[in-house]
Amino acid sequence: MPQYKHLQLLEKLRRSSFFTYSFVEHSVGRNYAKLLIHRLKKRGEIEELMKGVYTFRKSPYIIVKAIPMAYIGLGSAAFLHNAWEQVTALTVLSPMVSSLIKGGMREIAGYKVYLRRISEKMYFGYDYIFLDEIGEFVRVSDPEKTLIDIIYYRYPFRDDIIPRLVELVDKEKLTKYADEMRRRGVRSWRSITSYLEKL
Repeated sequence: MPQYKHLQLLEKLRRSSFFTYSFVEHSVGRNYAKLLIHRLKKRGEIEELMKGVYTFRKSPYIIVKAIPMAYIGLGSAAFLHNAWEQVTALTVLSPMVSSLIKGGMREIAGYKVYLRRISEKMYFGYDYIFLDEIGEFVRVSDPEKTLIDIIYYRYPFRDDIIPRLVELVDKEKLTKYADEMRRRGVRSWRSITSYLEKL
């Protein structure tokens, strides 16, 4: 492969939030793609976000950009909304976990990332928040949906987080979300609605 093409490709990959092995393979062929990815990983230049998906960025937040349907949720969202001081493993919720993406804990750029499944019926209620760390917008559950998800998952630190979140939420929006769960047929919508009414 001519050197200038190699450099052009590397420059393109470095500018991207993330890239796939299949893109590299399509650009330079299978043998060179394997060699290039191997060398970049060995030198510590790239992070593997998921199988066949990589980034030059040294941030775990990029994984949210690499999954088409995903948002930062639970304690991680509460932290970004200044409703919790704890820096926990980055929690990412997606309906694609289990079916297309392996769930569970992984390490990205030295940080723990927890990929957790959420049903498609519960996939709503997120905003795009700009993160200085990566200079990009990422999907994060809004305060109202963060509160609902914490109740829905029976999040272990809910007693610490819920009082702070309650100060941030829009009650009208919470009612709208509860109605959205009812409309979508979420199994636990009644118990969640009942919990919200007591707050």
